[in-house]
Amino acid sequence: MQHFKRLCTIPHCSYEADAMKVYLVATAQAYGYAVSVDAAGNILAKRAGSRVTLQAHYDMVCIGSSFPLELQEEEGWLSAVGSTLGADNGMGMAMMLAQMEKGALVDSLFTAEEEVGLLGARGLDLELTTPYLLNLDSEDEGVVTIGCAGGVDIIATRTLQRQKKRLHIYEYHISGLPGGHSGVDIDKEIPNAISLLFQALCDRESYIVDVHGGERRNSIPKKADIVFGLEARAEIEGAIYKGEDEVAVMDESSKTIEMLAGFESGVRALNSELDIVETSINLALIESSESELRVQLSGRSMEKEALLSLEAETRAYFEKDGFNVISEGFYAPWRPEKSAFSELVLKENQKLFDRAAYGAIHAGLECGIIKEKYPDIHMASIGPNIRYPHSNREKVELASVQKVYRALENIIRSQHAS
Repeated sequence: MQHFKRLCTIPHCSYEADAMKVYLVATAQAYGYAVSVDAAGNILAKRAGSRVTLQAHYDMVCIGSSFPLELQEEEGWLSAVGSTLGADNGMGMAMMLAQMEKGALVDSLFTAEEEVGLLGARGLDLELTTPYLLNLDSEDEGVVTIGCAGGVDIIATRTLQRQKKRLHIYEYHISGLPGGHSGVDIDKEIPNAISLLFQALCDRESYIVDVHGGERRNSIPKKADIVFGLEARAEIEGAIYKGEDEVAVMDESSKTIEMLAGFESGVRALNSELDIVETSINLALIESSESELRVQLSGRSMEKEALLSLEAETRAYFEKDGFNVISEGFYAPWRPEKSAFSELVLKENQKLFDRAAYGAIHAGLECGIIKEKYPDIHMASIGPNIRYPHSNREKVELASVQKVYRALENIIRSQHAS
């Protein structure tokens, strides 16, 4: 926990994690490990004779974050006041640093920019030589993760032709929603602020002046704001009347409102075998300028073909209303795979957790990409109980951290003994 608290003082938002990279390199070298850094910003600390590589990413989603983070403990859970905590994946980093401080016979891989498209893993150019890799980015104690969803980001843009109209002007704001991770929280019935915003305007002809919503591609939107106009003044619950004015409104406003209000953001299919979400999509971000409307979405699936189908379906949905659609950051799912290493990880977890079992996660773990680069490495993933990552409600259970860390120590010890 002292390592984690130290990490919480160092800025490491995605794209702004240079200070953390410098700290990790210096700390690993001080502990006597041979350190390499690649062009993507990944850090590998090696010790001769290691048989397992521990892995975590060193960037975090920052919502309301100001370093040093102000930590608070309540009923056994640690959180940050008014911001994301960064236990995803700072707690994994802290466990690795604690092992390195003890001189453990492990290699440690710290990857960059995971939260913005797994960019570090994509650009990984370091020599992994151990037969096993243990990822520390899972968020449920006792679950030995051996599979994860693939994902794709979809960006739809439309050139705007604006026209001047004299209208009654309103502002409508949605804020303070719970938010959450667009993968692991997508089935928790968390309201999407962007969806709610457009659904509220569906019952009358409205003209959009300006609209903005969402925080990150991989977060369920907590807030959204719109300025719109009506030809006749009306009482609209929750809207703020700003008076009558001549404004430049978006062309085809009603069509855009109907399209976005009707978009099915959330769970699209369930996987009964794994008891998790199979396929989902999150309407994540929207922003307008004088000349363009831009919408960003994040799709996920446990099956590659389903992910490709979701991508094509979403593309067609927006293209029919005049949007130009591109996709980026596609990565394939990590298909569940058992091995002698995963069996060892499961056995050690069963000693500490009554309901320890294999599982998969409806989110992107770097294991899938690393596995494509290093197909002979056997992998598994574990982690402590973390709730509401990617939101300012993020929290980690302290007792769970201690038990998972014990499991980690036992895995390293047992693996070398075997």
